[in-house]
Amino acid sequence: MELLREMSQRGLVGDTVTYTTLIQGFFQVGECEKAQMVFKQMNNDGVPPNIMTYNILLVGLCNHRKLEKALVAGKVEDGWDLFCTLSLKGVKPDVVTYTTMISGFCRKGLKEEAGALFNKMKEDEPLPDSGTYNTLIRAHLRDGDKAASAELIREMRRCGFVGDASTFGLVTDMLFDGRLDKTFLEMLS
Repeated sequence: MELLREMSQRGLVGDTVTYTTLIQGFFQVGECEKAQMVFKQMNNDGVPPNIMTYNILLVGLCNHRKLEKALVAGKVEDGWDLFCTLSLKGVKPDVVTYTTMISGFCRKGLKEEAGALFNKMKEDEPLPDSGTYNTLIRAHLRDGDKAASAELIREMRRCGFVGDASTFGLVTDMLFDGRLDKTFLEMLS
């Protein structure tokens, strides 16, 4: 915040990159509230956020468990409300935006909401990528939903994607402790 004040005193105005970089920096050091304050200041200063700004906000909010707060308390500044207002701001969510929200829902245990958002993504575009599929597959595997995991793996393979390292790791762990059989590993390969 001091940097913004100093810039203002010198007659300099930050641009989208300046504000986005500051927001990301605050999230990286765990200063979620300061990141949100910079975003508010960005809006107050009339600097238009871009999709990168919103993705950094959403990732930061989800990583700092602010998505959970938004889902429980309905705070405007937090993840879900931010995601829902993107189109009103003329910003189209991209794969990172959707995957971030889906991941946040999965971490909260809200697989139905994650699935609904996944379906909306497939309908409205952008189309899911391997990261999106892997996020959902891992969430279903962790909850023991083998059927949903298998269907997602088949769909992912039809789209030309493969499992990532963390999905393979989870499947391997589950094979080792007997929760899965080797057909899951074969499906991923």
